[in-house]
Amino acid sequence: MKYAEEHSKESGLAGGVLKMGVASSWAESGPEAVWAWYKGNKDSDSGGMFGGNQMVLSSIFSSLMSTNPDAAFNRLEERDPNNRKMAFMGMCQSALMDDDKRQLMLDKINSMSDETDKANSHTMLLSQWDSFSPDEATAWVSKQPATDQISLRETVGPSLMMTDPKKGAAFMMEGVSEESKPGRYSQVVTTWSISDPKVAAAWLDSQGNGPELDGARLSLANTLSLSNPAGAMSEAQAITDADKRFSAISSAYGAWSKKDSSAADQALQNAGLSAEQVQSIRSSHQ
Repeated sequence: MKYAEEHSKESGLAGGVLKMGVASSWAESGPEAVWAWYKGNKDSDSGGMFGGNQMVLSSIFSSLMSTNPDAAFNRLEERDPNNRKMAFMGMCQSALMDDDKRQLMLDKINSMSDETDKANSHTMLLSQWDSFSPDEATAWVSKQPATDQISLRETVGPSLMMTDPKKGAAFMMEGVSEESKPGRYSQVVTTWSISDPKVAAAWLDSQGNGPELDGARLSLANTLSLSNPAGAMSEAQAITDADKRFSAISSAYGAWSKKDSSAADQALQNAGLSAEQVQSIRSSHQ
């Protein structure tokens, strides 16, 4: 470790990897010794974000979780909130590929009394689990109490949508309460429109035309306004709330008129607004 420290000071990421490798091996053969070293050196952090002892801490806890899960959890309690996140991240990396250790971590998380710590821990573990085994992660979430699934689906869903948007959207909307639908629709569409706004729009249109879709349509209209102003105008017109519809139509018109003023004027004329509203929008974008 002395050698690694000396050669990591000016090496950035490579230096950090060097220290992490030493710490990981050391934790397997001498967990008490490496822990004593860490506590004595945690404040003399050199090497910045990648070479610093925060990253070494993650490596130590990854090895501890692999060889002695109980010791890992006991040590975790000794860390302050800022360091605990990095330590827990290392534990997650070690447990992901081991069914028994992963279940142990899930059991430990579920037993946490602090709801914020519980939610943050679930987020860290599930976001990593979902990245390499989405079917297992989503199956686990589906077996949890209905009240817990609300936040868990919000955690796993966006990650799943990055690889399979349609499946991720269905997963996020499954079992959602009526009062939560507006926010969940917006979350789905906002996430989906980053990668494929056209398909996101088609999916949203297939969901009906109720007021619970207004927020999602507004978000999608804003996203489409620069790349597809005609699509933005279409989404804006489908909004049921009069004030939100007027605002969205105005934004879509403003973006469209800069590219094709004639087509924008024609669409605005056919948007179902009063003559006064049409004139107001045109005046605001002159």
